[in-house]
Amino acid sequence: MAEPLRSSTDPHVPSKTTLLESRWPKLALPRVGLVAGPTPLERHEGLTRATGAEIWLKRDDLTHPFYGGNKVRKLERLLGDAIAQGADTIITTGAAGSHHVLATAVFGKKHGLAVHAVLVPQPASEHVTLDLRAMLGQGAELHPVSYFASVPAATAALLAKLKLRGKRPYVIPPGGSNGTGALGYVEAGLELAQQMLEQRMPEPDAIVVALGSGGTVAGLAVGLAAAGCLVPIHAVRVTARGLVGRAFLLAQIRGAIERLHASDDRFPRISGVASDLYRIDEDELGEGYGLPTPRTREAMRLGDEHGLHLDATYTGKTFAGALRLVREGHEGKKLKRLVYVHTLSSAPLRPLIEGAPSIPHRLDKLLT
Repeated sequence: MAEPLRSSTDPHVPSKTTLLESRWPKLALPRVGLVAGPTPLERHEGLTRATGAEIWLKRDDLTHPFYGGNKVRKLERLLGDAIAQGADTIITTGAAGSHHVLATAVFGKKHGLAVHAVLVPQPASEHVTLDLRAMLGQGAELHPVSYFASVPAATAALLAKLKLRGKRPYVIPPGGSNGTGALGYVEAGLELAQQMLEQRMPEPDAIVVALGSGGTVAGLAVGLAAAGCLVPIHAVRVTARGLVGRAFLLAQIRGAIERLHASDDRFPRISGVASDLYRIDEDELGEGYGLPTPRTREAMRLGDEHGLHLDATYTGKTFAGALRLVREGHEGKKLKRLVYVHTLSSAPLRPLIEGAPSIPHRLDKLLT
């Protein structure tokens, strides 16, 4: 029988002090309270029995009960920075079913910010269609383009148009991944290291996480390095190789560290240590973004059997990478224990779609 993952039903009360602020008290960086507190770190007994290795889940599907996932951590810092700069409008970018764009629409609306999104096509699926409708349901204004190469020009034109209307726009990059957005996952790295210590968890052989736009991996590496927890990060690529590589990740790592060090000079400059923590797994991308492979489908089937809901774009491929690590080991070493960072929101989409309009024909080209 499947073991359903628990969803948070407690009222959401943002934490008053982050681990970053408690350990480096001089830090004074803008933040809005979205993540209520530490997300659970749980050993999953069903998946442990099924795989023969200890499978632990870092439950970042529970970052917020209204809409969870990894994007929420990044938006704490990005929306805080936007509000601190006096913005009234957000411009961001993503694919047709982007969890980042949806999260930005949800939490931008909650903080009184209009949200505009430049969207690129994505392979059609029920999940993508629901995400797109939920964006519309949350009031986001969507601007379709045919190719990712068209995004910079479309964003610049939209930025100019909004300024001419007297708006004060703030641009958030794809996935919320820059030095500011990565701060949310610096916090998550500190949190994970503390939980492993408090729960007396034996050190895992690897931490497995999706590599999309890069901010989650970069921030996690900085947070773990700052905590002195040097567990290897296995970053499973789910986006095109040309979009995010080691140089781009290093820029995000350095950007996050410089922001932290500038605010509190006691924060260590650890970009070398952090960049040595992760390796990029290129073996699960398959034919491209949003296109599942046979291993993706197998991972999703196994997840469903044990109450772990995975999607074909991010988490299915990431968990497939985790399963392959367990079967094949890494560098001649059999893996006995790993942490899988679950980044897909477990909150139901239906409440976000109530009252949403049908997808207009002008957006049809987004669903390929």
